[in-house]
Amino acid sequence: MNEINFLRKSIKVLLFGLLGVLTVVSGSLNRLFAGDVYAPVTVDRTVGFEAIERSQGVTTDGSAWIFSGRHSLVKVSFDNETVLALQKHAIPQELSDLYGSAHIGGISYADGLVYAAIEDSKVWRNPIVALFDGQTLAYTGRYVLLPGKDSGSDHALTRGVPWVACNPESGLFYVAQCRNADALFAYDLDTLDYVKTIPLQSAVDRIQGAEMYCGKLYAATNDATRAVYEIDLAGGKVEKYFDRILYQPKWIDNFGGEGEDITVLPMEDGSVFHALTIGALFIDANLSHYKAR
Repeated sequence: MNEINFLRKSIKVLLFGLLGVLTVVSGSLNRLFAGDVYAPVTVDRTVGFEAIERSQGVTTDGSAWIFSGRHSLVKVSFDNETVLALQKHAIPQELSDLYGSAHIGGISYADGLVYAAIEDSKVWRNPIVALFDGQTLAYTGRYVLLPGKDSGSDHALTRGVPWVACNPESGLFYVAQCRNADALFAYDLDTLDYVKTIPLQSAVDRIQGAEMYCGKLYAATNDATRAVYEIDLAGGKVEKYFDRILYQPKWIDNFGGEGEDITVLPMEDGSVFHALTIGALFIDANLSHYKAR
């Protein structure tokens, strides 16, 4: 028995030691890939298993951060440590049974509700936006099935629904194609009905999340530099707002980590945009806080 206990302790020590080494290496690589780009004010870093629950999306109700993982939702105070609510298995069984729902992407908050992009990963036939309670993160029972691959719709999403962005002022939420989005598809926040298509003057590739600020949409991508773009909804004009990392070879997918969602909230330190990235070794989730340019 003593030998077994000793072996268990030894394994734990080795695992924690390995995680420590990987954390240092990941931090160094993150700094290397960041290079001379638009610098954040601060970065909240989460390492290990908790990072899995903060690996896809981020939004805020103004009092805390709300993150999504591939299957989970978690609400965390601004100290980045205190967990206020957690749904480890947030995807409703109903949606899994009916549509094969298996992956949560980007999220957005409006009027006490979290709108979550959910898809049948790698199948792409049943993109969904589901609604969750903003306090408890419990599923409300409401969702909308968006037109997906092979639907024949003129506003079909052919590679799932990686993100959703709410616009309470207009009463709409937006989604778009996963690759080279040349338009936004707008839906009613209350009825969840399709409203209109908003053409873009230039396509934006690999949008992972977006949020409204001062009448414009700011879209965070997983393109070569994990860039954030400013989109004028009135005319569809698209401009790069800032890069999150240096340029990386396009043929090495996710080289240097992965760009994820973005949310907006003016903070006391002057930051406004809060963008989520996964580190170079995919063991850490980083919420970077940027000032408006």
